[in-house]
Amino acid sequence: MSRLYPELTASYLTESLRNIFYQSRKGGNKYQSIDAMYFEWDVETNYIKRIEFAAVPETDGADGQEIVMAFKERYYEKYDIFKIDQTGQQCFVVARPVRKADNYWEVTVRLIDNDYKSVLDLSGCQIGMTTRF
Repeated sequence: MSRLYPELTASYLTESLRNIFYQSRKGGNKYQSIDAMYFEWDVETNYIKRIEFAAVPETDGADGQEIVMAFKERYYEKYDIFKIDQTGQQCFVVARPVRKADNYWEVTVRLIDNDYKSVLDLSGCQIGMTTRF
């Protein structure tokens, strides 16, 4: 997501804050500036977006071949890695997504594995099944 929306990265938000203040407990309602060289963030991850398949892939990626997957929205970009929820397999995006319709995006991927023996389990890539970043 940081490549898709560079203005929403933690680095950008930290630099944008510039003047950080905290409330001093001893002095009542006084605020003092913080002179810190780093910031700690608490990130909530209670919502993980799921991206649905729009079509079943035609190939299974045998021998390291590229697989064209279709999704209902543009979410994954080149160099992203995502996981297929049903099977647990991971895919690496090797090209920019191609728009075929408003709700149909083709993404070219390769399976992540130690060798080229693995193939895509198509039972987890049916229309409506999900993936996650």
